[in-house]
Amino acid sequence: MAFYSNEIIQQLKAHADIALVIENFVPLKRSGNGRYLGVCPFHDDRSPSMNVNPSLGIYKCFACGAGGDVFKFVQEHEKMDFKGAVEWVANFTGFALPQLGAPEDSEKTEERAMVRRLNELACEWFEQQLALSPKALQYLASRHITDATRKQFHIGYAPEGREGFIGYAVKNGFSPLDCVKAGLAVEKENGGISDKFRDRLMIAIQNLSGVIVAFGGRDLSDNKDFKRAKYMNSPESALYHKSDILFGLHQSRQSIAKENAVIIVEGYFDMISLYQGGVTNVVAASGTALTETHASILARYANTAYLVFDGDAAGQKATLRSLEIVLPKGIAPRVFALSRPDGTKIDPDNFVNERGADAFRAALRESEDWLSYLARQHDMQSPEERARFVTYTKSLVKSITDRELQNQYVKLIAERFNTSRSLAQVKSLKPQKGFEERRPMAANAATGAPEVIPQLEQAATLDWASIPPMEIRFANLVLRNPTLMDRALEYFDMDWAASGVRMFESPVVEEFVNSAIALYAETGAVSPQLMYENVSPTLRLFLEGLPEEKWKTPQEIIEFYQTLTVFSTKLCDRQKHLIPLTSNEAVETRMQMSKFTQGMQKLNALFNAEKITIDAFADQVVRSKAQLILFQSVIQGAPMPAAPTVITPASIQAASAPVQAAPVQATPAPQSTQPSDPQFAENVPQPPADFASENYSEEQMPADEPPEGFEPPPPEDDEEYSYGNDDFNADSDDFGY
Repeated sequence: MAFYSNEIIQQLKAHADIALVIENFVPLKRSGNGRYLGVCPFHDDRSPSMNVNPSLGIYKCFACGAGGDVFKFVQEHEKMDFKGAVEWVANFTGFALPQLGAPEDSEKTEERAMVRRLNELACEWFEQQLALSPKALQYLASRHITDATRKQFHIGYAPEGREGFIGYAVKNGFSPLDCVKAGLAVEKENGGISDKFRDRLMIAIQNLSGVIVAFGGRDLSDNKDFKRAKYMNSPESALYHKSDILFGLHQSRQSIAKENAVIIVEGYFDMISLYQGGVTNVVAASGTALTETHASILARYANTAYLVFDGDAAGQKATLRSLEIVLPKGIAPRVFALSRPDGTKIDPDNFVNERGADAFRAALRESEDWLSYLARQHDMQSPEERARFVTYTKSLVKSITDRELQNQYVKLIAERFNTSRSLAQVKSLKPQKGFEERRPMAANAATGAPEVIPQLEQAATLDWASIPPMEIRFANLVLRNPTLMDRALEYFDMDWAASGVRMFESPVVEEFVNSAIALYAETGAVSPQLMYENVSPTLRLFLEGLPEEKWKTPQEIIEFYQTLTVFSTKLCDRQKHLIPLTSNEAVETRMQMSKFTQGMQKLNALFNAEKITIDAFADQVVRSKAQLILFQSVIQGAPMPAAPTVITPASIQAASAPVQAAPVQATPAPQSTQPSDPQFAENVPQPPADFASENYSEEQMPADEPPEGFEPPPPEDDEEYSYGNDDFNADSDDFGY
């Protein structure tokens, strides 16, 4: 029997809000951290036992054990087979399923895969070209965009040439026509094909899973004689539907869920600058009007939406349109415009760069509720105008599906404008198709007998107390920050995998890291939902228990390498005690391992003292793994090299000389005849007790002189690392298509 491809199933699952689906059957209450609680419908549940996790796309009852994804819930509740559940969810969410058995299905699947690969290639090329363009780099500097932010948002540059990218794509196995299908090239009337983006700063547009689906290009040309659109976006493609994508939501959704509020701005740089400044619960419309799909997605994460649009006619129109879109979804809109102290209007990008994130947050607190905003925008002098205004606001309220929220708003309108509390004679501004209307359509789509799917594996158990807290946090760090995956792949590469080294004490964390890297290498993306679907039952329990957390860039990068430093030291200590002191070679090896940990401690001190940069630090962390692999090979029976590479103060000095602020007095490594290859550089704010030299006193080498003026920080226990439970304005947004 014909069925939908796995790619379509995954797209639908990412599109559907599991909490919204389940809420049509069972009332849910937000429990914090973006999760929901409800009474389980699969047993006689007298108190809320069912947990719904939109981040992972799952539900689970901790009383009866029922659980699964959105399709499983519909299957079990509506007694459908899997195909019927898929079609029910698609109908409910407005997702267009392909026609089963149509001959073009396979072609469309292949085209989506091709466009995805080509977008990834284009992103790589644009980033390469940015490094070669002083003009583009200067423009980014003028917008106060840091290197870390540039990398996080995949900002690049498309040079002026007509066929620069096309030529690069052809060399990598794609045709010029492929580039046209991906929206990266245009076909001319004379039959020729040229690059679509030329002399533009390129900004990658990612979907919720982090897949690059399109690009936005900001014009950098100096030609005053030819007027070009300031911003140009990719056209829609097999992979990109602009009504489904909000710029920056991939990076900000966890922060939005944590704050239970979203800030909606107009332009790319409005979003990027706010995010860089620490206001991370922000998304951008970026050249397209807010859609119902956008609002449905945002409703998964937030109850409040701050609309930060311009005060001109276009901005007011966008604000009004956005009010009409988000209110029916149960999101409370608040409106505000930014200005300088002299009263002149200013966009969020310039505001945060001129006055800072704290000033922006203060301005946010002065925002108006939507009812006050509309009242201020309307002429309320005559009874006729007042009546029209009240009727309009009531029609907005009647569009809200939540009946209690309707009642509260009607009460507010009645109190403020001295009118009745009735909606009887009011027409909904946007009639909503009721759930009862949808249910028969979905049920009729189901065919065949109900398919009984087993419950989630009940044998899986997880002893959280046995997992080191630092390892739990590291796993959460990687899961919540997909931009770290390239760095993780660089460290835990094929050489590491082949060596047999086990970095982590907990098997489930070891499995998590290995699974995440394998999935990223295969698909190019790792989202919590995708991860959850591809791991063992025990690892699923682990993912379910990880708290929702958010890191402020570049802290996630710093913490990533800092934590690897701690783990490397612990690993070296474990390796050392696997080598019995039964020969001179064994004694020498253990002494070198102690030397390794001493050198690492000194490098940590250098980073703490800001004598080496984070880039030099990260480079040394990655280099250090070679030494750990070498020690592992000795444990497995290989001989130790006569003059092994160890971290010494001399090698630290060599590694940090270009960037350190003061010279480091150092003693050369004893009996070393080879140039010392720097192995390690990373910083832990206050190293745990494992770093303390007294832990290695039984076979310690004579201590080298520490860097001048350096006093080692006091040792601390792991408990110190507590992880808890826890067209637009002329300056930024003239978009062209």
